Amino acid sequence: MRKRAPIRNSADIERAENSSRPLSDVIQHFLRVHRMSGRMDEVEVREAWREVFGTAVENRTRKLSLKKDGTLICMLDSGPLKEEFQHGKQEIVDRLNEHMGRKVVSAVRIL
Repeated sequence: MRKRAPIRNSADIERAENSSRPLSDVIQHFLRVHRMSGRMDEVEVREAWREVFGTAVENRTRKLSLKKDGTLICMLDSGPLKEEFQHGKQEIVDRLNEHMGRKVVSAVRIL
């Protein structure tokens, strides 16, 4: 009696493909599949916000959230700070993306 080859399903094929990929790619795939990459990006943006603009701006920030399309929603409780940030939206985007080393933020809305 001949021995049959084991039946391979999609999980076996994916596991074989993953074994030869770098760990960072596998982690990114996992985050994307489980829809967690957006939340991770938001956490990174919050950390970058504090590091780029300092604690004085962070203390005046009431809400900071990142939408799926890359729009950063920023709610500030200081009128002069709002006005200053309204005029420098593109600089905010550039500084945050540069700090993170990749393009995460595509636009900024100041509220």
